[in-house]
Amino acid sequence: MKDRPNIIVMTTHDTGRHFGCYGYETVHTPAIDGLARDGYRFTNYFACSSVCVPSRSTMMTGRYPQSHGQMCMPVSAVVDEPLFPWDWQFNEGERHLSHILQAAGYYTALIGFQHEAFQAEQLGFDARLAEMIPWSVRRGADEVAAAAAEFLKDSARRGVPFYAQIGFFETHFPLDFGGIQPDSSQGVFVPPYIAENETAIARLAQFQGSVRKADGAVGVILEALKTSGLARDTIVVFTVDHGPQFPRAKYTLYDPGIAVALIVRWPGGGLEGGRTCPWLLSNVDFLPTLLELIGLPVPERVEGVSFAGAFSDPAPEPPREEVFGFFHSQAIRCIRTERHKLLRNFAFRLLMEVPADMAEPGGRALSKKVPAVQLFDLAADPNECHDVAPDPKYAAVRQDLDERLWRWLEQVNDPILNGPVPTPAYFEAIADYRRRKHT
Repeated sequence: MKDRPNIIVMTTHDTGRHFGCYGYETVHTPAIDGLARDGYRFTNYFACSSVCVPSRSTMMTGRYPQSHGQMCMPVSAVVDEPLFPWDWQFNEGERHLSHILQAAGYYTALIGFQHEAFQAEQLGFDARLAEMIPWSVRRGADEVAAAAAEFLKDSARRGVPFYAQIGFFETHFPLDFGGIQPDSSQGVFVPPYIAENETAIARLAQFQGSVRKADGAVGVILEALKTSGLARDTIVVFTVDHGPQFPRAKYTLYDPGIAVALIVRWPGGGLEGGRTCPWLLSNVDFLPTLLELIGLPVPERVEGVSFAGAFSDPAPEPPREEVFGFFHSQAIRCIRTERHKLLRNFAFRLLMEVPADMAEPGGRALSKKVPAVQLFDLAADPNECHDVAPDPKYAAVRQDLDERLWRWLEQVNDPILNGPVPTPAYFEAIADYRRRKHT
């Protein structure tokens, strides 16, 4: 164990890739940008889902939502919003990264926010600091960073390899949480899929203020790691669960909903130097990659593929040619390659206007229903505005992607193949109804 590196995984909430090092020049993120300059930045990395619980659970198990069971949010995690009809939980026997590392001899700590389980004790951490209970107990990034800095001081004295999972509530709504102020000091960038108006500019300035707050906390943690003398022997990961809560981002499978940052640094392991990796990757691949880096076996049930080869010189061929997306609540599945994206829509809803108006809840709906299949040519149409699924010129592409998506749905035993997916609340209610009927 003494030769194994420490591990820090830091996540923000609902931020996508809105950082300076990913080309967002109006966002003030010197700490995160500095981490990218020192480490490896992945430029084509995607979450498997555009909502928190299934995405984070996939990252921390290396298994897709249909397999680990957290297809949506547990109702227990939104106790102050009882209208959410969900009660999804991990399937029995699922192993979180914290379980795997703890069994391998790591001292494990949860610091701040997590959104994989309503009760954090289910995740097997040795310590829980600045703990949050989702939606009822929130702590600002400053408090989380202070707790993490203290933990690093203690870890230097402890002398045992550690895994610290550090989560920030920022940049989740409300964006002014904890008194965060808008930040337009470097201007305000309005994404091309958002209509530019006063509402958008004001909300995006507030979003930039929340990003700046989270970046400041990352800076505190990185400085504490340096002063503790642990930086060289620590793998530092910075990533995000999914895209921001904007129209056509969070709660969708368009790229703004699933495109996320991933930065990795480990000086002692040669993961440094400001490198970039353009490989198409999914966050289901995170766990097997980390385990390979530290020399631990990858559990047989893991469905992700390791991209540890990205850190080799010369690097081998990329481990995958497509990534998959899953959003249960609106019954959407997708497959994305370097060039194209195909979405299968299994539920009725209306198309949204593009660019989307932030003054309207979720954007403005058009009087057209979403088609069963949507296909986008990302090279010609990176903002996914023009559906080419009906175009005969794309018939071969559509058939190929449709077949590959279907094979994935079968591999993960997606319940959508058997019809609309009832919620756990439905099964509970119908069981109770039948029980009472027969007594």
